[in-house]
Amino acid sequence: MAHSDAIQVAQPLLWALILLPAAGALVNGFFGRRLGKGNVALIAVGVMVAAFAVAVFAFFQLFHGEHGTVLRAPGDVWFRVGNTSVSFGLLFDRLSGTLSLVVTGVGALIHVYSTSYMSHEDDFGYARFLTYLNLFVAAMMTLVLGDNLALTFMGWEGVGLASYLLIGFWYTDKQKAFCGRKAFITNRVGDFGFLIGFFAVLSLFGTGDYAQLTQMAGKLQGGQLIATGPFAGWTVTAALTLATLGFFVGCTGKSAQLPLYVWLPDAMAGPTPVSALIHAATMVTAGVYLVARTSFLFALAPASMAVVTTVGAATALFSALIAFAQYDIKKVLAYSTVSQLGFMFIGVGSGAYFAGVLHLVTHAFFKACLFLGAGSVMHGMHEDTDIRNMGGLRKKMPWTHLTFLVSTIAITGFVVPLSGFFSKDAILANALFAHNAMSDAYPWVGPLAYVLGSLAAAGTAFYMMRLYALTFAGEPRTEAARHAHESSPVMWVPLAVLAFLAVVAAVLGLPGNWALGELFGRFTHPVFAQAIATAHVEEHAATAWPFIVAWLVALVAGGLGYAMFAGNLKSIPARFVEVFPALTRFAQDKFRVDELYQWLIIRPLQVISRFLWKVGDALLIDGLLVNGTARAAMAFARLFRTLQNGDVQRYAALMAVAVGVILWTVLGRGGN
Repeated sequence: MAHSDAIQVAQPLLWALILLPAAGALVNGFFGRRLGKGNVALIAVGVMVAAFAVAVFAFFQLFHGEHGTVLRAPGDVWFRVGNTSVSFGLLFDRLSGTLSLVVTGVGALIHVYSTSYMSHEDDFGYARFLTYLNLFVAAMMTLVLGDNLALTFMGWEGVGLASYLLIGFWYTDKQKAFCGRKAFITNRVGDFGFLIGFFAVLSLFGTGDYAQLTQMAGKLQGGQLIATGPFAGWTVTAALTLATLGFFVGCTGKSAQLPLYVWLPDAMAGPTPVSALIHAATMVTAGVYLVARTSFLFALAPASMAVVTTVGAATALFSALIAFAQYDIKKVLAYSTVSQLGFMFIGVGSGAYFAGVLHLVTHAFFKACLFLGAGSVMHGMHEDTDIRNMGGLRKKMPWTHLTFLVSTIAITGFVVPLSGFFSKDAILANALFAHNAMSDAYPWVGPLAYVLGSLAAAGTAFYMMRLYALTFAGEPRTEAARHAHESSPVMWVPLAVLAFLAVVAAVLGLPGNWALGELFGRFTHPVFAQAIATAHVEEHAATAWPFIVAWLVALVAGGLGYAMFAGNLKSIPARFVEVFPALTRFAQDKFRVDELYQWLIIRPLQVISRFLWKVGDALLIDGLLVNGTARAAMAFARLFRTLQNGDVQRYAALMAVAVGVILWTVLGRGGN
């Protein structure tokens, strides 16, 4: 939440940020096939441009007043449970405002790109794709703008649905449809954790409204005992540790962290604009946003801060190692995304909230550019994604090459530090020098995150330069590469805009002792002021050596990656494969984590499910209870059918026999 002195201004216009893309999805979803591609594109892109304009207008209102302004759009009550009521209210502060600019701005560029990239689809497929994109943006804006946990969860589930539809867009391909289901189910596992956290917060505070939660949490002390409710006898720290760890389980699913990261690489089965919008710029950052939004709760739970930081660091390194051995251009970028999300969690987990969110912003620019650049390469290579079949594309695709190179430099810091370098290394420096409740309780977490993060940063520089070298440097290695061509301006102009943003965004993360230093940190400070005070976060004095070390790491690792795949050290990779074939295959197989999950989780669940089906469902329920009752009724029916067959003479004979028996019984008793 914003600073307590900030002015709260009602702003119904905020609903346009959700309703505009929702309207685009509605119109194109129902009438797109009949409207034609041109009108469908005009509607889909038009609503995004309009939403971005609204976001810009609202964003500039945040600067009114000495401490800034928080915009709210109060809504009617959605539902009530006991004394708890949940409304459809919207919140636009410096955190949600920043995310709104990213979602609508980058989203609009990706929509423009998609109008050309998906032009080969028929009218129905074209309208369906842009409908799903608009629907996703509407759900993401609901997640970002919701002023309570219930509305955030509604958007959370909405982006999960839209992601499922977009990943499995080519559903007639069984493998692509499977990838969509995998993403959906994996995220449902994480969402169960979100619900645990949500219900725990409702039990503790009786509300899910962020404004009320902020005020109530500000009055709590971590060690005080809870007097009443389900957590009676617990300390505040213990209860909030359970709640925040539940939230983080949800984050590991949505933001692809260990152990639920496995869906994101397979999500590359969807069209490339999906990868850029959902799996680089928006949906996968939802978990980072949730931790940042509820930072005032995490600040009361140092153990949760330590878990977030450690898991983020481990994920950053683990994913970077897998990316070393991938040859699919989109898979390399997918594992890079998982790794970069790990850096973001190091930031928001270790108390460097502004740095984590800043890396979210810069990553949206350069990673969206890289994914769209990969799509442009695939378009020029007739959908070939294997970088071993490329080479020499810098001459064939000059605009794609230039923007890809700029974004590669932005993510690595190789040669010239750009936006991604400053945001990433602000995270690592703050983790190393962390002074807060987490570092007091777990002093080893910050240094460990710094070491693992630095190794991951070195890996990022190496595999990204490997990707660049194999794709653009040298000479074409196949006929497809020799005949590759540049994409249309509709595709490369968004690339140029994103590359430009990846450069200029560097000013947001400059170190504190530079001109305009920590500009973004000062801007977002009101949002995180309570969390900083609660966790006793002490900002370290800005020093140059962590940035110098980070730049040297990027320079050495990036230079080595380029030399090994486009320079004088080309023999080393082939030699490494010869010496370590098993290790190479192990890395290419993604350390066989999917196979491990198949053996440990999926197969046992299949065996249990089959047993419950055969014994519980088929035998007991269907066989004994349902069909068994029917068979018993049928058996009795057959028995009585021999007597009740419609033969009058048989009925008369039976009646005579019955009368005889009755008379014999009565007379016999009378004689006695």
